[in-house]
Order: sequence, then structure tokens, then C-alpha cells
Amino acid sequence: MPSLLKQIMHEIWQVAKEGPLTLSGLKTRANGLHNLGMSWAAMLSRQMGNRAIFLIGILASVYAAFLFVSNQIAPEAPKASHDTILQNRWASPKPSPDILILDIDERTLASLAPEHGRWPWPRSVLADGLERLSQAGAKGVLFNVLITDPDKFNPDADSALEAASAMLPNVAYPLVRLNEENDDRSQLKVADLFKHTGDSNINAESTVAVLLPLFEPMLAKAGVANQKPDTDGIIRRYPVIWSDSRLTMPSIVSRTLSAGGDKSTSVPSTIILNWRNKGARYTRVSFSDLLSTPIGSQELAKFKDAYVVLGLSAPGLGMTKPTAVSILEDDNEILATALDDTLNGTYLRVMPPWLLLVIELGAVWSLVWFSIGRSWSPVLTEVFLLVQSGAASITMITASYTHYLIDLSAPMAFGAGLYAVIRLVKSLDAGWSRARIGFRTSAPTHEDEHILLIGYRDSDVTKQQSAELQTLLEKQLGLSRVIRVDDLFGGESFARQVCEDYTCQFCLINSNDPQSVTKLLSAMPIFTYLNIREISLHLPWNPESENFREFMAVHLLRQCADLLEVRS
Repeated sequence: MPSLLKQIMHEIWQVAKEGPLTLSGLKTRANGLHNLGMSWAAMLSRQMGNRAIFLIGILASVYAAFLFVSNQIAPEAPKASHDTILQNRWASPKPSPDILILDIDERTLASLAPEHGRWPWPRSVLADGLERLSQAGAKGVLFNVLITDPDKFNPDADSALEAASAMLPNVAYPLVRLNEENDDRSQLKVADLFKHTGDSNINAESTVAVLLPLFEPMLAKAGVANQKPDTDGIIRRYPVIWSDSRLTMPSIVSRTLSAGGDKSTSVPSTIILNWRNKGARYTRVSFSDLLSTPIGSQELAKFKDAYVVLGLSAPGLGMTKPTAVSILEDDNEILATALDDTLNGTYLRVMPPWLLLVIELGAVWSLVWFSIGRSWSPVLTEVFLLVQSGAASITMITASYTHYLIDLSAPMAFGAGLYAVIRLVKSLDAGWSRARIGFRTSAPTHEDEHILLIGYRDSDVTKQQSAELQTLLEKQLGLSRVIRVDDLFGGESFARQVCEDYTCQFCLINSNDPQSVTKLLSAMPIFTYLNIREISLHLPWNPESENFREFMAVHLLRQCADLLEVRS
């Protein structure tokens, strides 16, 4: 190893001191160092052979394990690939016809302004809307309007809404969880809160900071209205059961289903929302239409046995939030999606991290096996493209037509990176074997010796046999003394296919070597197909030299012509 390091440093010094200290000289040095690095990398790749690919597989496996551990440390980290898949999938679940959005929109504000003035209206208007929904047969109502303070100018209207909340048991009301930093300053105990809601919590004696709905009857049907955006501020999940260090209680969606007589016990405490972004959206009814339509009218039949999200979307009043499929989404649409997914089980299921690790390791070692195996290595690219296409299809089909998001984009990217590295290693190997320009800069030169040309037709010798021949020569003579020429011809000539059937492996030998090398070759099954000839070398063996390449080209072409003539 010290001698090898000494050789490397010597070659770097030789390149570094070449040429004057000018811009042109610096460019020459840079090119020289680049070629020197490529040469050493190519020689190392050829020397290690399949061991290099095996080592790459081990390193890739270690990296996959590192990603798995990282995912366990930060499981809530958002996955941008999920967003891309959902945005570009071919289809999405249809919105349930039994979930409607009762919208306090701009038209509603304009319609009610002459009678009730600007928002906020007297709360008797909201009470009237809830009573009409009950009369129309709504199964459950998610009241997405936060009311925490009394209306000093309309106490009678407050009384009307309080009475409506007491008489209508199928309405859920919002409770807002404040920042946990305020918990110790709050005077509300969890136990006192749960006396009204009927929930139980292990932190019952702790204080908790929340905004409660104004009226006592609302507390029994209150649910946490907060949503939990990911670390990048995007809504991807919904907490069906809200849980933090001090408070665990149902969300407003869960409370709405309970008020309507449906349970969500089989649903995880937090679900991944399955957005209805391809096709129709949830049916919206303007709040003004509900108030102006007579009870018993056919137009109100759509509310029969339906869950209704009552909220604001008018500009300046409604809330919008970024989601996985939209830059800004109406809060009522988010709640309708969460209600639909929780009620009908259409929420997205994703692969557990351990399964992703298994798939990535499978991809790693499949690629390694295909690359090392002599029978599969020639079709590595075709197999890789086929597998990548299949993985992309599985991802898009499952995301579009099922409730499972089998996101194989990470294994695909992982496999693509590994494939690129393997191709680079193989390219370096081929560059050394074929003595491409710049790939033998570090190879030693020799003079006054002989060259043994071993030519054959590819139609007579398999790729495996050709590789075995090259390995045998390299072991016998050394890596730097063997060159393979299997790409002598190109272009679109009508004779190209015939000429491309030629391959030659020529090697540098001493005057005493021909007989020993020929004896080794004679033991090979392909010996009868080999055209072996010896030529004297009267110039340095230097694949980087133009004179050497010209000298060898003549002999290669002559041997090729002789092989073709014998066959014809």
C-alpha cells in the first residue's frame, strides 16, 4: 500500500509540474489531473470487478437503514412525493352525496344584509338555520362557527341560539385548543371540562388552555376544531382524536359522527386525508337558500339523512389553508373530507416504514445480482426500465383507484441512484478494458517487447467466454498489459453488422511468454475459434499515444479482414 500511494503521489506531481503557469497551462494541469483520477478509478474498478458492485450494495443497504432509523426519529416529517402523486393521480374517491357544505358565502351576506346588516348577524339567524336543518332531517351538523363571547347588543338572539343548541342533539360545536405554553396560566381543569363533555383523561387534574363554546348546552357536544399541519404548514392529516401532553378528546368530526349516531372506533386516531381533487367536489348549498326555501320543499330533500358542515367561505371571513393538493383550500372542504374519510373509511393507508426498508433492500440486492450475474448483466438496462415502469404504475394505480398509497417513488429514486452508480462502475471498467483515451494515464509503458493478438468472431464465442478469456490474460500478465477491442466499427454502413462480429484482445508479452500464454489458451473450449498472431513492438506500449493507436489499428484491421475472409 505505501508503494501504491507513493506511485499515485509521484504521478500527481508529474502532472502538476507540466506546462507554464499560464491559463493554458492551468487548463492542461486540470485535464491531466482529471484523466489521472479517471485512470486510477477505472483501474480500481477493473481490479475489484464484481467486488466493487457488491461493496456498493453494502453501502446502499447501510444508507437505506439510516433512512429507516431517521424516519423512526421523525415520523411526522412530510413526504413531498405523496403530494406529487396525489396531485397527478388519474382519479380520486367521489365525494359522498350524504355530506354537504352549508355555505355562508358572499351571496348569503349580500342577501341577508338588508334585514340583518353586516356580519356578524344576530345569532338567532344561525339558530333558525339549525332548526331548519333539523326539520329537513339532517343526520348530523358540524357547526364550524366559533362562538365564545356574548352579543351585548342582541341578548335575545343569544338566547335563541342557546335554546337551539339545547333542543338539537345532533349538532357538534367547535372547541379551540390554545398553545400548550398557556396551560399553566389557565384556570380550567381538564376534569372540569370533561364533566361537561363526558370524556375521560389521565391528566384530569391538570389545567388546560382552550377556547370554549359560549353556551352550556354546546359543551356536551364540543369537539376540538384544531387541525394538525405538518412541519411545512401543509394539511395532510386529520386528528380524529385530538391528543397532546394534557388533552385527549374527540375532534369536532368525531363528535359530529357521534351526534349523528355513527361511531369511528375502527378509524385510527389520526388519518391521512384522501382528497377529492379529481372530479366533483362536495355539494354546496348557500345558507341564504336554506333560509328562503319553505320547509317541506323538494329542494330541502338533499339534507335528509345527510351530514352537514355549516361554515363560512365569504372573502375575509372564511379560513383557507394549504393542503397536499391545493395551495389554498376552504376549511369547510377540509372538514367535509375528514368527515367523509372517517365515516366511510376512505382515508389513505400508506406503507409502514419497515416495508419500505424491505422493498429498498430488495431493490438494492436485485440490482446487484442482475449486475453480477453474467446471464443477466447484458439486459440490466432493459430489466431496470421494466421494473421502474412497473413500480410507477403500481404507485399511480393504487393512489388513483384504491384507498392505499403504495408510494414506490422512494425505492424508484433509490434504485435509480444505485443503477447510475453501477453503470458508472461498469463504464469505468469498460473504459479501462478498452483503453479509452484518458483511462490509461496511470498505466506504465514498456518498450522492445511483443504483442499477442487474440482475435475471434463474437458469433463463435459467448460474452461469458470472452470475459473469462480477458480475466485469464489479466491474471497471467497484469491489468495494464491487456486491452480489449470490441467496438472497432460503428456508423450506419451496410457492412457494419458483419464487421462488428469481430473482437480482439491483445496483450503485451515478453519474448518468452508466447508459448506459455498459448498453452493456457489451448485449454479453453474456444481455442479453435481463436486467431492468434504475434507482432513485434518497436515503440512504447502506451495506449495514450497517438502513434501506438495508429500502429495497432493496422494490425487489428488486418486480423479482422482475415477472420472475415476465412468465414466467407
